[in-house]
Amino acid sequence: MIRLSVIFCFLLLHLSLFSQKEEKDSLELWTMFTIGNLVNTTAHECTAEKWPIKLVHKTGDTFWETEDEDAAFKSEIDFIEAHNDSVWVELENRGFKSPKQEYEDDFQKERADVVAALKLFSESPLFKTYNEDRLRNRFPNANIKKVEEGIYKIEMGSFDAENPVNTHKKEFLGIIDIKTKETTVQKL
Repeated sequence: MIRLSVIFCFLLLHLSLFSQKEEKDSLELWTMFTIGNLVNTTAHECTAEKWPIKLVHKTGDTFWETEDEDAAFKSEIDFIEAHNDSVWVELENRGFKSPKQEYEDDFQKERADVVAALKLFSESPLFKTYNEDRLRNRFPNANIKKVEEGIYKIEMGSFDAENPVNTHKKEFLGIIDIKTKETTVQKL
């Protein structure tokens, strides 16, 4: 009888452990972006590194909306903002003062830095010559990473816009220091 009771308790313990719902990470900050918006995406990624959050690019060029009066959210934007509001509340509960405003301030600074880095990169004589001479069917694309405060690594490539499958070509690698305005750009 004792043995049966122990087995029963053991089964109940396992059942209760495995039947609990998995809780979503409440510190996922959801972003809205448009395809090709390299500046905002990079600025969000750089900003999020300083915060105890996980950045999730939730939606892109189109957003859903509903006319259902009983719907909890009338649009995807409302849904995302409500979720993000819960993140700001959780951060306040963890001791952050005005986290939404502080994040927005950090984001705007990062955005300005990314714009400055891209501007310096595009002013490089090597890149200017390439851009003037490049074939019009070659569409440029870039990848930007923050190396440290004020220094960015930009990898510029291109692909054939008329036949984009397997036509990506790495073109340039640049290290841009926006504080000193020093640029090092090399053709790959």
